[in-house]
Amino acid sequence: MSSLTLHVDGERWRHHISHYVARHQGDLVPVIKGNGYGFGIPTLAREAEGFSAGCVACYSAEEAAIIRSQYNGDVLLLSPQESIDEPWIIHTVAPHSKDFIEKRLARFVIEIISPVKRHGFKIAQIKGAISDYATSGRCEGLAIHLPIDQQRLNVDVITWIAGQFEQLANAGVHPSDYSQTLWISHIAPDELVEVRKRWPDIRWRVRVGTDLWLGARTSLTATAKVLDCHQLAAGEKIGYRQHAPGRGWLIIAAGGPAEGIGLEVPTRGIKQLVKALLRLFGWNPSPYSWNGKVLSFAEAPHMHNSLLYLQSGTPPEVGEEIGLTVRFTTTTFHEVVFE
Repeated sequence: MSSLTLHVDGERWRHHISHYVARHQGDLVPVIKGNGYGFGIPTLAREAEGFSAGCVACYSAEEAAIIRSQYNGDVLLLSPQESIDEPWIIHTVAPHSKDFIEKRLARFVIEIISPVKRHGFKIAQIKGAISDYATSGRCEGLAIHLPIDQQRLNVDVITWIAGQFEQLANAGVHPSDYSQTLWISHIAPDELVEVRKRWPDIRWRVRVGTDLWLGARTSLTATAKVLDCHQLAAGEKIGYRQHAPGRGWLIIAAGGPAEGIGLEVPTRGIKQLVKALLRLFGWNPSPYSWNGKVLSFAEAPHMHNSLLYLQSGTPPEVGEEIGLTVRFTTTTFHEVVFE
């Protein structure tokens, strides 16, 4: 089997997690969604069970079912378009939830629209939403999803939160209406200390994914197995497009778009300009490396493997592992090895 492998220094990784969990005083809500941040959902669910998380969060009903096979606590369902009729599910509701969810919800949180603008109720709608859903269930808090780049906000986070509380009070929404609980994402540690001091009667439940699972990046190493290797003569053509990269070595490595390799996140700025210039001059740097040298793509990655070009030097042997730089949240590894 072709292999992309995530090597984990288990001791260092778990040391980071234990300190992170302890710092949040029992109100940490680990987020386990998508590809499980590269580890896979079952692995992270087992870890959450191991440090006795009272609640974890995921996006979809499908993810919740996988988590439940490894974890026995509550699960916060982040998608306001899905529901599961189970006592351990806490639903998230937004203005259009009723367009997707027909059943009444026993446990729910009300999402407040934030500067992210993904979904959520405006403050003036909160009281009515709580009253509506509370006819058959219990409101277990309000939820706020803050932006990651908070420097672009017109005010600092603490001031913005204070404004939300003031607006809630003016709208007749009291903390007892939402179980004196606020679920929040992307709040910095010093900001969390500050809000706990300013609003001590509120329970702050902090949803964390990347900083928890990927906070100790130096404990994580990604590698790809070499599947084949061919020496190329000058003018020899290769690949789907039959072009000639030149004299050197063609390395076939595990990993392609199906595993999240070779995909790009839309960005703006100097990085995109540099990449465009490199491609203009015929060099397509890949995320793979060998002996400290970045390998170039010989052509666009194939579905499950990548064709890489090494111009000079000794190539790796078939079966050897070469270095790989990945975006963990979009990469599907074939193996996760704790060392």
